[in-house]
Amino acid sequence: MKRSEKSKNEAETLNIAKEMAGKFRGGEVIALTGDLGAGKTIFTKGLAQGLGYKKIITSPTFVLMKVYQPDNPVVTNFVHVDCYRIDSSEDLYGIGFNDYLGRADTVVAIEWAEKVKDVLHKKLKLINVKIKSGRKETERYVEIS
Repeated sequence: MKRSEKSKNEAETLNIAKEMAGKFRGGEVIALTGDLGAGKTIFTKGLAQGLGYKKIITSPTFVLMKVYQPDNPVVTNFVHVDCYRIDSSEDLYGIGFNDYLGRADTVVAIEWAEKVKDVLHKKLKLINVKIKSGRKETERYVEIS
């Protein structure tokens, strides 16, 4: 399943993520990559909304990981991880990351996933999302595989 979507603005990026999250059944791990400011956090907000989380989420850049409980009968945990400030996946072990990875009641979204690709093994329901800037300031290309 590889597809590419063009987004003209933040609202469209959110909607791409919402639609994607609406198909989740738990256990998915979303590996987000893209340059600084590409829209990884916006996409993650859309995932949370698509899972039924009603409040605003913020990037866990300084705390590394935040766990949310969406209003969803199947996915009871949405975990948002931001690896921008870490050097390796070893930095994730002390914050409980492994407690959520691959759980049937959980969806995990990892920004800067390329920094921890060693923990993203084939047994996971891994979905890669690469976000690239377009020609216009608000335009994005979202590649999902």
